[in-house]
Amino acid sequence: MVQQNLHCHTTFDDGASTPEEMVCAAMEHGLSSLGISAHAPMDGEDWCTPKEKEAAFKAEMQRLKVKYAGKIALYTGLEYDAAAEKNFDGYEYIIGSGHVLDGFYVDSTRERAIALIEHFGGAEKAADVFFANYASMAQIPEVDIVGHFDLLTKYNEQDALYDTQSAWYRDAPFAAMETLNAAGKIFEMNTGAISRGYRTTPYPSPELLRHLHDIGGRIVISSDSHSASSICCAFEQCEQIARSCGFDELWYFNGSGFEPEKLS
Repeated sequence: MVQQNLHCHTTFDDGASTPEEMVCAAMEHGLSSLGISAHAPMDGEDWCTPKEKEAAFKAEMQRLKVKYAGKIALYTGLEYDAAAEKNFDGYEYIIGSGHVLDGFYVDSTRERAIALIEHFGGAEKAADVFFANYASMAQIPEVDIVGHFDLLTKYNEQDALYDTQSAWYRDAPFAAMETLNAAGKIFEMNTGAISRGYRTTPYPSPELLRHLHDIGGRIVISSDSHSASSICCAFEQCEQIARSCGFDELWYFNGSGFEPEKLS
């Protein structure tokens, strides 16, 4: 059973639940530790944590750490977007993600996802740019976890925008994955699109997970939940998929670094 979730959002950014509500939900589901991740501030983006609220977020996390000490371990995280400023002070771990490319949104709506493809002149070029953007985070030592690696396929199950079986698609994520893995980054199995009804499987796809296993990669399981009701969405499914792709352990943050635990 998965004991930790490092990716969830609250009312400090685009989440629907308060940090304390997320903590209580995590305890109800039997988690031994929880990381709450703020979206890194970006000017003009109302789904991000405003700069003026960062201090309050960190203070609230510290309050909850004290209040729930001995019941659940809590960690203060940041989901850093490649388009955001690098400001990692006061955060215990960093998730590296890519939601915006050239001012175009990867996943907010299907219409915006299509606009991104059109902006880059087709799905192949958009995928190349998207995965190159992720690969660039290999050069940022503070980034610990790669978040929702193939986010651009969010709408593929409903109306495919990318031909993920084509050679041109596989080449780009495989190369980015190899670059990030060589830099010691851990990959997240993310169930956020499952809880929102867009996908029936987590990110990354099984094909990408198998490749990650083959190159010696590491994984965590996270829900990317934006409300307390989905705090552990599809974790058992993730464990099953991880095993089927060859993984026999997950990596857990302990407050100072990451350590492995065998999949139960």
